[in-house]
Amino acid sequence: MPRILLADDNEEMLDTLERIFAFYDFEVLKAVNGKEAIEIANKNNPDIILLDGMMPVMDGFEACKILKSKKKTKDIPIVFLTANYTLEKHRITGLELGADDYLLKPFNSKELVARSKAILKRNELLRKLKSENENLTHKNEEMEQEIRSLVDRSKTTGLNELIDHLTGLYSYPFFEKRLKEEYERAVRHSLPLSMVMVHIHNLSKINDKFGYQTGNYIIIKLANNLITKTRVSDILARSENNRFYVLLPQTDEHGAYLEAERIRITLSDTDYLSKEFMDDARINRRKGGELNKIEVNLGVATYMPDPEADDKNTEADLLNNTTAALKRSILMGRNKTYVYQSEQ
Repeated sequence: MPRILLADDNEEMLDTLERIFAFYDFEVLKAVNGKEAIEIANKNNPDIILLDGMMPVMDGFEACKILKSKKKTKDIPIVFLTANYTLEKHRITGLELGADDYLLKPFNSKELVARSKAILKRNELLRKLKSENENLTHKNEEMEQEIRSLVDRSKTTGLNELIDHLTGLYSYPFFEKRLKEEYERAVRHSLPLSMVMVHIHNLSKINDKFGYQTGNYIIIKLANNLITKTRVSDILARSENNRFYVLLPQTDEHGAYLEAERIRITLSDTDYLSKEFMDDARINRRKGGELNKIEVNLGVATYMPDPEADDKNTEADLLNNTTAALKRSILMGRNKTYVYQSEQ
């Protein structure tokens, strides 16, 4: 049951509003001025606040300003409902103070409730999005910490081939070992295993035109995009020729295609150079604009267990099939994904 705080110095209006919202299953709190509304909001944490503009002790505008300045109440949506401040400049003032809507009396009760519910729904979606963003940030921090730990270990134990030191992804030699392990596991347990290979165009041209610092910056950002768009169980690597590899355990052909398309769209749509970086690197914005047009091709292949087949394939076949799919993708044109199809 949503909780609404009604603030109005007119007792008849306050009673009317209470009956309306109670009828639509709201829990109703009441205040007769802005100061009391702030006190009740701090104590009871309502889901939405309805403020009259003109009230004694403290008017609605001042109350809105204070509520939006406090950490505890700043995210509570506020709707102005007033008969006194009817000019456009008053409405603009209310919205500039952080109000979500500005309505005039007399009002239509169904419209008032509908707009209040719409604001509550929007606020709930924003809360979920904020929570998801916080979870993603936490996940990225954990992954970065794990990568730093692996890099530190590689430096102290001599495992230099484990990590690609530019991106923090696995190096290609280590990826080959992990591919063999995952392939044997897939065969042993009759599980699908897919691979995505990503080719990046224009990196050599970018290095020649803008320098290796810019090229490396883009490679790092590409790697970060891959990390955020893949699962924790996926295995990511980069080779020295700037191809990226994504191993997808327990993923069939259809699932691998969907993952590859998500990766392709993300890599193609990203703005790779911020204004701050271009300024620091002294890159002309007009010329630098072409750096944001990174083009990619992706090849996809899948190992599917077949109990009736005399399967003599190895992990090398999966790698070769993915390479063949990538070559076919490049022949189709830029920004394409191709899934390997056997001659059969």
